[in-house]
Amino acid sequence: MGRGRKPKPTALKLLNGNPGCRPINMREPQFEAGIPPKPEWFDLYASEEWDRITGNLNGQRVFTRNDLGILVAVCIAYEQLRETHAILKTLGRSYVVEDLGGQKHFKARPECVRFETAQKEYRTLLSEIGFSPSSRSRVKTLPEPPKPNGSARFFTS
Repeated sequence: MGRGRKPKPTALKLLNGNPGCRPINMREPQFEAGIPPKPEWFDLYASEEWDRITGNLNGQRVFTRNDLGILVAVCIAYEQLRETHAILKTLGRSYVVEDLGGQKHFKARPECVRFETAQKEYRTLLSEIGFSPSSRSRVKTLPEPPKPNGSARFFTS
């Protein structure tokens, strides 16, 4: 059974004037904006996808350094998609099986299911981070950090 809609971030509720009039979590954790470092263990396809996604988000203030998990999941799904696509391109989507009566039948390769699963996962994760046309309008950038005033501006980097 589903849990309903995903909760909106507090910053978005405040921007919209809290239309639902529900209590606002004023203790929501705030993380530093930025893109986390790329994992060293990535293979070629995952590394390419990381560079593509983070290159497009450079300066957009969409992610925090704590968003490593979602970025890794997107890149791994992309890697699985590319790997299974290469296998299917080489071997084909089906193979011939002969039954006990000597009849030949075509059977789908197991990689077809893996490819479709990776494709769905990749598409879902892309929409989660705002990389699909319909989800792009729902993604909001993180607010600019407050600028120090007075003598504090001389002691911050």
